[in-house]
Amino acid sequence: MNKKNTLLLLPIILVTLIFSSYNFNLTESYSENTIQPEIYQIKEAATDFTIKDVDTGVTYSLSDLIGRVVVLDLFATWCPPCGVALPYLRELYLKYSEDEVRIISIDVDISESQSLVSQFRHDNNMDWIVGRDTDGSNSTSYGSESIPTFHIIDQKGNVHWSDSGFTVEETWPVMSSKIATLVENSESPSQNMSPTTRVLVTILEVVGGLGAAVAIVYGIYKLRALFMRKKCLSCKSIANSKCSKCGSFICSNCSTQGCSNCGSRKFIRL
Repeated sequence: MNKKNTLLLLPIILVTLIFSSYNFNLTESYSENTIQPEIYQIKEAATDFTIKDVDTGVTYSLSDLIGRVVVLDLFATWCPPCGVALPYLRELYLKYSEDEVRIISIDVDISESQSLVSQFRHDNNMDWIVGRDTDGSNSTSYGSESIPTFHIIDQKGNVHWSDSGFTVEETWPVMSSKIATLVENSESPSQNMSPTTRVLVTILEVVGGLGAAVAIVYGIYKLRALFMRKKCLSCKSIANSKCSKCGSFICSNCSTQGCSNCGSRKFIRL
């Protein structure tokens, strides 16, 4: 296939890939809306909130953590079951990366000071996000009439599971299993995109691939031209013309002496 035919074929390939991708994404979107995995059957959007870490002062918003499983722990320093849960929360913290699971512990007793909560955090090795519900908004949004209260929020920002109280025998097996299932069934960033966004990304990928293909074809063409350059019959340097009589290739220097093959002085420039 020559260069011209190859370049004509590339746009056809591009259009075919775009329409194939668009059809695939529409099919995938239809499938997502009709047959949902078990873990996404419950759709209760979690209320967004912003919390400030008691030690670093860094603020975290729930909406910023979309794409990760969030374990929301509502506690107080004086609560015995809250303390029992802490080693298991630490187990989760050590087991999963921050791209998979984020833990947020919020002290919902507004009477407890920042220094008290900070000391409690260090005493119990709470290396995850720890904040205070200074105005009671988290208590109101997530219901903490009894503590500890746990909410598991999935990667799409929906409340997947909630429970109050904590026992190693009952709460922990269910809680850890729910989190493991969500992590195992996590979607890739491209799957979290809308169908339209996925189509645009695919188009950009195809266009990038097309550009690379054109560059490769052009590079091959130039290399071929370089390696197939004709050499002068007399001195073996690169020829820039050929004899009009016998067709022998000749360079500009040797052409002043005429064709070494037939003696002609008529040349055709390459």
